[in-house]
Amino acid sequence: MSTGEGSLATVPADHKDEVAEMTPNPARPNRSAIILAGGMSSRFGTNKALQTLAGKPLIRHVTERMSNVVDEVLVVVGQGVPRTEYSSVLPKSVRVINDEIEGKTPLVGIVSGLRSARSDYVAVLACDLPFVNDSVVDLLFRRALDVDAVIPRWHGGRIEPLEAVYRRVPTLLAGEEALADGGMSQKEMISRLARVVYVSVEGEIAAVDNGLRTFFNVNRGEDLATAEKMIANERP
Repeated sequence: MSTGEGSLATVPADHKDEVAEMTPNPARPNRSAIILAGGMSSRFGTNKALQTLAGKPLIRHVTERMSNVVDEVLVVVGQGVPRTEYSSVLPKSVRVINDEIEGKTPLVGIVSGLRSARSDYVAVLACDLPFVNDSVVDLLFRRALDVDAVIPRWHGGRIEPLEAVYRRVPTLLAGEEALADGGMSQKEMISRLARVVYVSVEGEIAAVDNGLRTFFNVNRGEDLATAEKMIANERP
């Protein structure tokens, strides 16, 4: 992902040609999921998003789980990264876009994704969450109505901004302001939001996902091996 250095890019002129129409759901507001896949994967040593887990790329586990609870899925990759590297292994319904600004921080990926998303409410997720729980994300979406963000928070105060739901317009404005001020972290975006709800990980989220596997992320090769064992143990 990119840093906040430099000017903010505008949406490409042909952007509308890349956007598929979403099917309205009268029962709830439309939802989008932004999956960030533009990181360096420095601890993994190679592009972890495309590493094989249980026979398919790691990122596909995330997109498939999100397709159960959102109306559109976007994958944000780094500037200059060929989108076909990802679109070739993902369903056609998943839209792959590039970061619009140079640098290496999730905040740029969030801003790029929010510019392209078509829903009022957007889940922002890291690409390395193979067990992200669609019921947990649905809970966050339901709690997000009329607020700017719903973010899981652990008992000690640590938050999970990359498995959270945001209201698109105020969050986009906050993210762009943070980048314009030289901010590099999503916390600097969140600090600019007026209405943020924090959901207890050990309480409300654990009631939906008792093992809290939704937050298991793949940072290293051994994490990928652990995930393989976890999936194998699920099979009959």
